[in-house]
Amino acid sequence: MSLEGFTEYKRREFCNDVKCPVQMKLNQQKEKSGEYEQIRKTCSTACVYTTWQFHHWLIEKGYIIIAELNLESKTSLFSSIDKDLLKWIDIQIQNGKYNSRSHLLESILSEHRANQVK
Repeated sequence: MSLEGFTEYKRREFCNDVKCPVQMKLNQQKEKSGEYEQIRKTCSTACVYTTWQFHHWLIEKGYIIIAELNLESKTSLFSSIDKDLLKWIDIQIQNGKYNSRSHLLESILSEHRANQVK
């Protein structure tokens, strides 16, 4: 599912950006080879990074997670935030209202949830 004006997250973008040691080994192998698949098992069974680290990396890189809740598989995609919105977010941080993009987004989500309860 692709949205106009947004860019989908590319597979292993996080792993390559943070120079994950497992990903660095994978990059040296031929994709789908026996050695590649053996190393890749580490990713699904013993990833060296946490979901929290990945989530905050996405936020810091300007990604948002969009879930299509009407689909049976509940698939989601990662999309790059509109550049104007990203500028506004950064201005809020520079003005001292928030200390990071993560803080701003978490604050807005908390406020939204609180308003939903009212």
